[in-house]
Amino acid sequence: MGTVLRLDVNDMVTLFDQDGTTYQGIIAKKNSACIHVRIKEKTPCAPHEVTPIVLGQSIPKGKKMDLIVQKAAELGAAEIIPFYSMRSIPRFNAKKEEEKKGHWQKICVEAGKQSGRLPIPTVEPIQNFNQLAKRSFNGFLKLILWEEEKERQFRTVLKQNSSRGPIVFLVGPEGGFTKQEVALALQNGFIATGLGKAILRTETVSITILSILQFEAGAFGSIDK
Repeated sequence: MGTVLRLDVNDMVTLFDQDGTTYQGIIAKKNSACIHVRIKEKTPCAPHEVTPIVLGQSIPKGKKMDLIVQKAAELGAAEIIPFYSMRSIPRFNAKKEEEKKGHWQKICVEAGKQSGRLPIPTVEPIQNFNQLAKRSFNGFLKLILWEEEKERQFRTVLKQNSSRGPIVFLVGPEGGFTKQEVALALQNGFIATGLGKAILRTETVSITILSILQFEAGAFGSIDK
């Protein structure tokens, strides 16, 4: 605030916390070490106005996960669950997993600051696919994106489930899910769905599905006729 935005004493600011509560305040004191803000008004975060969406993302190579987490936060995901699947290439020890979780949560906070999306999505600890596939997700429409699914397309699934209830969807790594993984997901109530002839990168799939779901839920507003 002080060096980049060059805000000074008596300037008004808006702050928010991890729960999405916003605070209107005024800068009361500023020095090289810190800025003191006097809070004038506090506004609790409103309940979700759109469909809660949970993204389960198999961890891809390199820094792709950073991009996925950033865009998922900007696009209003309620929760992000990173997981290992059979074809996942990155594997971390326990210490590295904790560091990665903290890093991704920080990316969510920064994305929330930029986009104004509140509350900030929660990043869960890294899980194994079998754990995730067996979770109940009571009340959720449960989807697993699979490029080999040719009959049940994503658009059709949305039309058949137009209640706008909460949704969880799973996206595989660069090599996709195995048939065994898809079979396990189906046994536990997931619906396998595809994107037709489009073969998208794993990071593109997550961003595309989130965008479509938020558009369908009305998160991007309406156009006056």
